[in-house]
Amino acid sequence: MFDEMQELAGDYDERIRKARENTGLSQEELASELNEKASLVRKLERGDILPSDDVRKKLEKKLGVSLLEATDGDEEWESGSSEGGLTLGDMVKRKD
Repeated sequence: MFDEMQELAGDYDERIRKARENTGLSQEELASELNEKASLVRKLERGDILPSDDVRKKLEKKLGVSLLEATDGDEEWESGSSEGGLTLGDMVKRKD
């Protein structure tokens, strides 16, 4: 169940703005078509707030974009040591 988790893309705000501009809609027109407030669209495009699942789905459907990124859940927890990176022990010499 958690092997393929989906999370909001880091550039969701830019994706929304670019897709809206490509469709030729103003923020107010997009908000009206989504049955949402224009202030919500403005805040989303500035990255001030995250969209709820409901709003995200409406945006994706209307604008034809995906606001999600697929992750495997392990990439945040990988250590650099498997890549041959230095550790603190490699840099420090003990005085005995």
